Amino acid sequence: MNQTSTTITIDPILSAEASSAHSRINVPLNLTVWRDRTTEEQDLLTWFHQYILDNNLSWDDAVEAIGYDRSTVFRLLKGTYQADSWGKPIARIKSFRRIAIARGTITKNVFAENSISRMIWAGLDYALANNSITTIIGESRQGKTIAARAWAEANNHGRSVFVTAPPVGGIKGLMRTIAGAIGANKNHSIVQLSESLHRAFNRNRILIIDEAHRLMPSDGRTLNPVLLELLRDLHDQTHCALALVATARFEERLRSGSYQFEQLIGRIGMPIRLPKKLGRNDVLPLIRQYIPQPSPALIATLQDVANHPGRLGIVAETLKVASRIATKAKVPLDEDHIHKALDLRARMTGQA
Repeated sequence: MNQTSTTITIDPILSAEASSAHSRINVPLNLTVWRDRTTEEQDLLTWFHQYILDNNLSWDDAVEAIGYDRSTVFRLLKGTYQADSWGKPIARIKSFRRIAIARGTITKNVFAENSISRMIWAGLDYALANNSITTIIGESRQGKTIAARAWAEANNHGRSVFVTAPPVGGIKGLMRTIAGAIGANKNHSIVQLSESLHRAFNRNRILIIDEAHRLMPSDGRTLNPVLLELLRDLHDQTHCALALVATARFEERLRSGSYQFEQLIGRIGMPIRLPKKLGRNDVLPLIRQYIPQPSPALIATLQDVANHPGRLGIVAETLKVASRIATKAKVPLDEDHIHKALDLRARMTGQA
């Protein structure tokens, strides 16, 4: 009796990626695999991919999110799903996005909108709409990072990639950092990393680089600032928007170095320079997250704190310490706890 053997071919990448239901999904983003899909479908697939990466979703998480098995999730992300049956899983992704956005509206006493954040959001909106470069320059702990992150979360329909420039590692360190944010293999060669980055960005996306002053050459005489040139080339080749969030020394060195950075400066469509002095309305939204009706005296005190080294960061820390003091005493938070937190900080820093 003859027996016919059947050979089943298993995608080795799928087998490796999906070997554990609880493992983090790390499928590299390649926008070209969805080029035959409609614009809306591409937007939804891009959003789902970036949501998976930003939230460290496992295969089980993705299966629960859209109600399809791991094989289907994998092939959707890789662009190898059957062309005549994309509609239903994409509809599931659309439904899940509505749920995810609704969950993201829950306030966490972290971000408070003020004039600083509105300036930052305007710069990011402009850059994304015009496929240009923006620089967001301000003093340390003025709220740049948290405002840029909040914008990315509020606008991340698969469009925003937020990374912090590494303090060491050179060009490969920067490329590995971005690769990690888009799901690419961080251990590839520089050439392969560059190809991965170019596949993951297009004119509908924005790359936000925090701590961008770290991208400047350590030696002011350096003629080839490779880190900035890498980002400028990514912008030029993919037409993605680019935002550089940095302290004032970034702009100073950008314009005063022996290398004049004409190529980069000429592409900055809307440079944002945050005011050095913070007003009453800049601190009030943050205070109201803890004290709904603060007294004029408390507002003035914390405004003064916000205009000294540490800026809004120290105000936020003071309010958190005050909250812990009240919690420990098992009483509602009031202004007295904030003054106790200020006194505690003064004693610990030798100012009292």
